[in-house]
Amino acid sequence: MTKSFKGNKDDEVVKGNEGYEPKCRPDSWWSWLVCAASTMSVVIISGISYSFGLMLPPLMENFDESRQVTAWIGSLYMATGCLFSPFGSYINDRFSYRFTAILGSLSGIIGFFLASLSSKLWMMYLTFGVLSGFGHTMIYNSSYLMILQYFVKRRSVAVGIVASAPAIGMFVMTQITQSLLNTFGWQGALRGFAILHFVCGLCSTVFVPLDNMKEGNNNDNTVGKIRQEETERKKSSLCSNHSFLIMLTSFVVVQFSYFVPTVHIVKHCKQELHIPGNKASMLFTYMAITSFISRHLFCKLGDYRYFNRFHLYQGGMTVVGLCVLCLPAARSFESVVAIFIIFGLMEGAMNGQFSLLILECSGKHKVNQAWGYIMFFSGVSVGLGSPMAGLMADTLGSYTVTFYTSGAILITGASITSLMAFVKQHPEESDQTQSYDEELLVKEKVTVL
Repeated sequence: MTKSFKGNKDDEVVKGNEGYEPKCRPDSWWSWLVCAASTMSVVIISGISYSFGLMLPPLMENFDESRQVTAWIGSLYMATGCLFSPFGSYINDRFSYRFTAILGSLSGIIGFFLASLSSKLWMMYLTFGVLSGFGHTMIYNSSYLMILQYFVKRRSVAVGIVASAPAIGMFVMTQITQSLLNTFGWQGALRGFAILHFVCGLCSTVFVPLDNMKEGNNNDNTVGKIRQEETERKKSSLCSNHSFLIMLTSFVVVQFSYFVPTVHIVKHCKQELHIPGNKASMLFTYMAITSFISRHLFCKLGDYRYFNRFHLYQGGMTVVGLCVLCLPAARSFESVVAIFIIFGLMEGAMNGQFSLLILECSGKHKVNQAWGYIMFFSGVSVGLGSPMAGLMADTLGSYTVTFYTSGAILITGASITSLMAFVKQHPEESDQTQSYDEELLVKEKVTVL
């Protein structure tokens, strides 16, 4: 029995054993609803990641610990998220993106609430770092990967919107976090994070599993063949894909230093430039505005034949590395602002195109698996980067050598992609994504008929 919504004839509701579910086709109105929900979720969880730099000083003061020891909380939060990515990919394949995102929301709610009750720093490692970090990756991965499933014609536009969400989160969440810290302290801020994860859970309810679409009898055979071909393609190993291995190595090296400036900049400003924390937190606002623009820009530029996504990534990350190298020379707030503006304009080369770069390297049918691997190995770098930077700053008494080292590592990571010029394209790479998109469009036409 079939009912139609009033409006677009391509968007229907089909009644099955589980009740009414939207019958989703690529680029439909439901796809844009999923895009909006994904964007909201990424705004929240990415904003929390960027806000840890604001949480660091009060946590150091409350627990009376060094930068290195306290920074492990934020590093564990980001690293745990990456390390659990392969498990998240398995949950996505085994159940659904909706189930995975809701599971992540529950984990985040419990983790941040328990973290607000912590009386010892090691408790924060388990609650804020591990439990909430697990929730982060479940939500983050599902939100990004859903977009690749729901869009074909307007994929780069949708990816650009979701990729811009962290920039919005950086702008919004840093201000919310600072207000919560000023009003309720660090414990109230963590409870606020728990409430926001409940909002993520509500957004996840629109992630209708595509595998549960109720198709008509006329195209059951077509869908079956598509799924059979997809299963066969998934069997081939990513280990033989040299383009993927090069990008994996590049991401791992870049991620080691990428978060060092955002985690330590507030402490650097207060300690060495004598800039108050409230004023230093405005750096995230300037970076967020420029990052929002750059993520849309780089996604769109990659669609033109005159631009190569991998070259855009390499150039952008090289400039980001140069920005970090310039931080020790910045002796005024205005000069630091200028550096962070350029940082924001260039970081979209990676964060804006991240899912599209993985898609081009791995192909449509293995993007979920490739995402899990890249996030897993990047997690090791993320987990070590900020604490080692804090240890170096504590040992030397300043961030000068720390920023020089971080900038050099970023440039090195970006340069690794030059090896792709000497590598043959993987046999399945060239046609896999295009063929799958054509299958989806054929499937859509058959369903309409």
